[in-house]
Amino acid sequence: MSPISTRIGIENEILSYLGKRLSEEKQASHLMTLLMESYPLLSATVLAVDDGRSPLVFAHRGLSGNFIKDLYAKGTLPVIDAALSGEVVLSGGDARLSGPAWRFEHECQGLYAAPCRLQGDALGVFIADSRVPGLFGLSETREAFRAYAQISAFFLALRGFHHEVSRIPDTDSITGLHNFKFFHEVLHRELTRGRKLGNPVSLMFIKVRHLREMNDVYGHIAADGALVDLARLVRAELREVDYAARSGSMIYIVMPETSKEEAAKVASKILAAVKAPARERLEVILKTAIGVATFPTDGETERVLIPHTESMVHESVRKGDNAVTIFGD
Repeated sequence: MSPISTRIGIENEILSYLGKRLSEEKQASHLMTLLMESYPLLSATVLAVDDGRSPLVFAHRGLSGNFIKDLYAKGTLPVIDAALSGEVVLSGGDARLSGPAWRFEHECQGLYAAPCRLQGDALGVFIADSRVPGLFGLSETREAFRAYAQISAFFLALRGFHHEVSRIPDTDSITGLHNFKFFHEVLHRELTRGRKLGNPVSLMFIKVRHLREMNDVYGHIAADGALVDLARLVRAELREVDYAARSGSMIYIVMPETSKEEAAKVASKILAAVKAPARERLEVILKTAIGVATFPTDGETERVLIPHTESMVHESVRKGDNAVTIFGD
């Protein structure tokens, strides 16, 4: 079969799949399977890149679980960073193929990588490698693989769209933070990831005090406004990779790859921001009680960590307004 016929066959198969009730991950995985069956490849992979975070394997064929684990531990590779900027083609005697930084998992004789772009934005990277030295030297093959990278970009865009849509019910309508349901989902996911990679995960619970009194004295509009301001102060001290959720008078924070000492420093910064002089002279001002606990030293499951963090909040309440308590201190 000619290169053009191969490309047309793959594109028609993918178009026919679009009518099926399958997730974008499964659609992209089907594309990777077709590529492995149609070309002499060692692997075919699509990596998602979100808001500057480390790449995530969106779909692949030919990679091992150990390689994916190592990739997550490293964060990225030079070949991925280069492909985010433009097309990368390595063939035959290219010295970069001899080192693990530029090739992917396998010892290969040819590698193709390209950004998955949509409307000018790089949503991820498409990478394929082969033991055939001249495979990606053919202009028709490179043109076909550019098309596969574009198809992958479409699936990544669908992923982003569905993620944004799914986030709408998971957002607190007052503060814009996540809700309690989302907090539990994230906590379970990050603890699972922490176990696999051996990374700590810190929890920080913040009890907002005097919220009811403020509502009684100034009304719910003023109380909601104060709560929004407090949530903004908290969010400003967190990283992009941290998650903050709110339910009632509690703010729940999940901090991936964060030690207890690092979480304690963040808690102190939040406390300092809350203690700063208020712009308005009000008789009732919101205060906080903060508790911190960390996986795995303070507990290895949600059922243990959550009560431990809550108990630190209770201890902070006992101490008085605007206090922090760290589990084990």
